[in-house]
Amino acid sequence: MKKIYLIIACFLPLSCETALFPDPVGPEREIALQARILTTDTLHTIHAAYSTHDALESADDLTVACYVNGKCMAVTSDSEPETGSWGEEVAWRAYRLRADIQPGDSVRIEATGREGSAIVRVKAPDAPPVPVVSVEKIPRKDGGGFDDPVYRFRIRVDDLSGQRNWYRMVTLGRQVVDEYRPEGHPLYLPDWTEEGGWFRVLDKTMDIQVDNTKDPFLNPDGRAADSRNPDYLANQYNMFSDELFEDGTVNLTLEARVRAYFKINNLATYSICSYRRSIAALFDLQSLSREDYLNSRMLEMRYFSLTGIPYVDGLLSEDIVPPDNVEGGIGFVTVRSVSRAVCDFGARELEGGIFDWPLE
Repeated sequence: MKKIYLIIACFLPLSCETALFPDPVGPEREIALQARILTTDTLHTIHAAYSTHDALESADDLTVACYVNGKCMAVTSDSEPETGSWGEEVAWRAYRLRADIQPGDSVRIEATGREGSAIVRVKAPDAPPVPVVSVEKIPRKDGGGFDDPVYRFRIRVDDLSGQRNWYRMVTLGRQVVDEYRPEGHPLYLPDWTEEGGWFRVLDKTMDIQVDNTKDPFLNPDGRAADSRNPDYLANQYNMFSDELFEDGTVNLTLEARVRAYFKINNLATYSICSYRRSIAALFDLQSLSREDYLNSRMLEMRYFSLTGIPYVDGLLSEDIVPPDNVEGGIGFVTVRSVSRAVCDFGARELEGGIFDWPLE
């Protein structure tokens, strides 16, 4: 399309009476919905806005409902403003709904406002078998010569048989910290009492950045990428289809720094207390629809550079046309079914007052 526009532009001085671009078509204002729903979650966020021909506007007047297999599970009219990458407020509003969604369920999202309504109908794909994970610790040094070991995970993925499948492998870390408070030693904090015992002070799950450069299936070229230097060919989100192992098995290799799993921020400890820390690696194998897979890969193309010359890359690229499954509106709402494998690193007792707890 960009080549066509360039050719038309060359003839523009000869045809001044003809508009270069036609007037916008479609509704002047319609509801826009975006959501990625996971079967492992019970609280789901629906992002909503009003779409006009040239801008997005806030949609804070909607009532959003979630139906699972025809039954209304949640309704809300409450929303929260969302912020952009620099912390600025944007037009999108976040509507949060609690619903238990399982693989194979039929999901319907309805959004109704003063200026109309929009509906999404989507089915959760079948869940894949739970991956089988093994791990080994690989000694390594950082740039300063200090120990910086990595975990090398080997993950066996068994394909859902009898159908085409699209997947994403997400690696998470979970840390749980329990605090033992001795009896009769309150520190006058809001949740402290004279009665001692074990209390949970941290239960956090976080994304872990993994390295897939050793895996010939996910990253055949061994290209390195991170959030500051995205590369479409590096496949940093570890997305794949079963095209090369249909009804079979594939073995993946991912690496992550040990410190990524054992790092704790903003946790106050007290010398009079004892602590017990448990750490686990979580491997979420997400099953996606074909449209979800292609949309996610297209979004990564925003950062892809073929020649390294922006002007040339612009001429060689095509405009991205995202999928749309919102009836009476615009946008894309999808459900991903998740099978989770847990690699438990065990628990360890620690004393309070330590500024930097040891890794192991």
